[in-house]
Amino acid sequence: MQIKLEEVVEAIDSTDVNTQYYYYIPEERIILNDGTVKDKYLIPLPSHKQIDDYGTMKAFIEEKTDGEAKEWLEECIKGAGAFRRFRNTLERFALSDRWYDYLQDAHEQIAVDWCEYYGIEYLEDRPFQKIETSVSAPEPKTLSKHNYRFITIDKDNIYSLAYLTADFRKALSALKGIREDVDVDDALEELRYYVNKGYPIFAVSDNGRYVGYGVCRIEDDTVWLESLYVRPECRRKGIGRMLFEKAEGIAKEHGNSTLYQYVHPNNDTMIRFLKHCGYDVLNLIEIRKAYENEEPEDSYTIGENSFRY
Repeated sequence: MQIKLEEVVEAIDSTDVNTQYYYYIPEERIILNDGTVKDKYLIPLPSHKQIDDYGTMKAFIEEKTDGEAKEWLEECIKGAGAFRRFRNTLERFALSDRWYDYLQDAHEQIAVDWCEYYGIEYLEDRPFQKIETSVSAPEPKTLSKHNYRFITIDKDNIYSLAYLTADFRKALSALKGIREDVDVDDALEELRYYVNKGYPIFAVSDNGRYVGYGVCRIEDDTVWLESLYVRPECRRKGIGRMLFEKAEGIAKEHGNSTLYQYVHPNNDTMIRFLKHCGYDVLNLIEIRKAYENEEPEDSYTIGENSFRY
């Protein structure tokens, strides 16, 4: 999913108490929903209540003014009619251009936070200066070519992660030589299960695009790494390590010195990664009967015992 950052900002600038814009997933564009589009295809843009221009106004006075202008501006924003008096005072001290640039940057930061949260890759036409806003969001790193940032996944943004989860499940099936058709709805149900169970789900985004994610399963304070996946084209860039260290931090919060995880024995890439992280102790073996019409082709020997796989 993609969107031009300026389109998000334009929608934010146009939002008022009677207006709600949405990102329409199938066409990757912003719309005003007329009630004919299903909610599952819509992502709400920041609402009027989330765009705190009054808080931005106070921050502007504190950061960008001083002396007599600051005193006048601090006084004029008290009580009803604050925005009108604020604009008039800006004109008195020739600060209008400075304010509108500052407000533009504030709205752009809100737009970036929104894109990051929903896993929508944003395309920039111009760089901008990050400022603090009253919209709560995880603290981003300095915007750059690779703007890696952790995003907490919850019930509101799991749909955006479902595409990546479907790819992960297909990759796991391929390790067993199975071509499994996992669609987005199947992946969405899996994520909903995790959310309902309270499992921590976290993604890494790069300029809004989810490039990897992890899920931890917590049982009696034992923390299992349920899922860890990085897009193939984004590997060998430290993203897997970021996700793994995030999961290890969750384990430490629950009093554990290690994570636990299931790994397919022919998943050589993951096994090498785990060994590099100091994980080389075999803990348990999961054993089952062969499925109907299944003929395992590989075998593994552990100690004196051999197993089909």
